[in-house]
Amino acid sequence: MIRINNNWIRIALLNFLVVATLGTFLRFAFIKELFFLDYLHFQTAHWHLAIFGWIYQAMYVFIIGAFLSPEQQAQKKYHTLFWLNQTLIIIVFLTLITKGYSFFSVDEDICFVVLIGGFVFSILKDLKISSGSKSIISSEFLKIAFFFLLLSFIGIISIIPIELLFSAKRSILYYLSSQFFLHFQYNGWFIFGIFSLFFKMIENFGIEINTEKFRQFKWLSFSAALITYFLNIFWGYPGHLVFLWIASLGGGIIQLSALLIIRKDVSKIFGELKPHLNSVTAALMKFSYISFCIKLTLQVIIAYPDLASVALTIRNYTIAYFHLVFLCIASVFLFAWNVQFNKLKLIQKNSHTGIYVFSLSILSVELLLFLQGTLLWMGVGFMTFYYESIFLLTLAIPIGIVLILFKNMKHSNFDNINK
Repeated sequence: MIRINNNWIRIALLNFLVVATLGTFLRFAFIKELFFLDYLHFQTAHWHLAIFGWIYQAMYVFIIGAFLSPEQQAQKKYHTLFWLNQTLIIIVFLTLITKGYSFFSVDEDICFVVLIGGFVFSILKDLKISSGSKSIISSEFLKIAFFFLLLSFIGIISIIPIELLFSAKRSILYYLSSQFFLHFQYNGWFIFGIFSLFFKMIENFGIEINTEKFRQFKWLSFSAALITYFLNIFWGYPGHLVFLWIASLGGGIIQLSALLIIRKDVSKIFGELKPHLNSVTAALMKFSYISFCIKLTLQVIIAYPDLASVALTIRNYTIAYFHLVFLCIASVFLFAWNVQFNKLKLIQKNSHTGIYVFSLSILSVELLLFLQGTLLWMGVGFMTFYYESIFLLTLAIPIGIVLILFKNMKHSNFDNINK
């Protein structure tokens, strides 16, 4: 049985709405100056809230609802941890908006480590009780997701000694520390967390899988996530091509090989899942899966040094990549999960408008970012009304979330599904 606490997921969606609204303001700032907006402060607050307020909070809700028994879910510690985390999110958000990133902000980020560590410890303890000695593939992916979640915070914790010892906030070491956090969030915690939920859904519907193949996929993907961090080292030290080859040829090819191992199995699984899923859920999951395949392809393509340099120097490409993982892979999958197990009844006429608006807008923004990046690479420059166009497309994202939230408000605190 998979359960979702509706009050909690509404909070996560509200956080996401603030993230999307903030992103819209950042787009508009390129059209007209906003006197109240310190761009760097708002940008930092934007990604902090995106990671901790939306992805982490939504994963928190879904993981508890999917992996724990109703009695375990009802424990006070999970309610306390959720609200402490939400309170800290608000404090950090306000601090970053007003003061930007500072020692105080880093200290607040370290508080996230304490709360998240408490969550991981509690889940693993309760998971051991509920599953006993039986090894379940979804739990195996979840444990690796937790490993990357905690590992990523080394990047944040190391910022303080780097600034104290080297007094170089924008140094290469500072860059590598911040990228360490982002890399293992985006390529570790996000991806493995999604796979853990996906396999839990498969188990929930009683679908048989080739466990041996997916364990191979798990360890190859784990290795690739570690190895691809070398791409950030190459960008820090661009003269050392060995880092690029390790990341792209090593990590990228390993990950693609892992995907090829399970390619036929994934098609089979989607076929067996189809009777259990409504059409919107199925479409969103396919969207997320295709985006994941595109991500892996891009990691292999940039093995060519000139392309790797282009990917770093043209900001449109960098933003497009982060949005690909955050929006097209992670957020779309989380929406799919919410649609399937939260009884949003999106099969009713006009009730899935928000999902369509959101999906079409993020797809359009991605295409525009890649197109404009390519034009800059070719030396053509900016297309006419580029900033106005991307602002309007970005504006549709919070509109889609509002429509989803409006629909989500109509349901009771807990909705259960066991089919």
